[in-house]
Amino acid sequence: MSFSGVVRSGYVLKCAWIALALAGLLALSGCWVSSINPLYDEGTIDHPHDDSDVVFEQSLIGSWTATQDKCTTLLAIAASDQGYELQSADQGEGCSENKSHRHVILVKLGTHYFLDVEPMPADVCDMCAGKHDILLAKFDNRTLSLTPIDSDWLKKSLGAKTVALATVAGDTDTITASSKDLKAFFRKFAENKEAFRPESAAIFKRKEVS
Repeated sequence: MSFSGVVRSGYVLKCAWIALALAGLLALSGCWVSSINPLYDEGTIDHPHDDSDVVFEQSLIGSWTATQDKCTTLLAIAASDQGYELQSADQGEGCSENKSHRHVILVKLGTHYFLDVEPMPADVCDMCAGKHDILLAKFDNRTLSLTPIDSDWLKKSLGAKTVALATVAGDTDTITASSKDLKAFFRKFAENKEAFRPESAAIFKRKEVS
């Protein structure tokens, strides 16, 4: 199971698996929230991430593992010039041999961290826009926890108008809000256990170097 597949595993019981998509991602029907815009200010060509909310934490760097259904996902996070590079691969019985290579920016809003995970630039065509997966992140030297936005909660909240966030018409799983509005949303709901359900978190353990 790919990195995104592990993170999305909290939805398996209530959503149908559709197919393996590009870069080893698992595409789910109506069950995974992504954003057209990043959670950070993209800035200018000379200063691509001139955003005070973009941070770097050394403790994220290293190898992490998560096991599900006899398949272990190996996650390698390394520093890059602009954030991190994330690579994942599968090992073990029942694996689908997925691999992925992603770019990651760490954003800190108040006391909460979020990973903005996007395709590598070379994997996005000239006329395409790579979507951003934004995950609530909790980590220390031993554990990395990643929690996605709950799709059902977002859809119901938008319908009830208790949440104001621009999305594609008829598709509340594709957010079109600006980076500024995204930040306001994530600041407000970071501690909401319905927006970020603890049972949906993917838990990775640090792999010790032998």
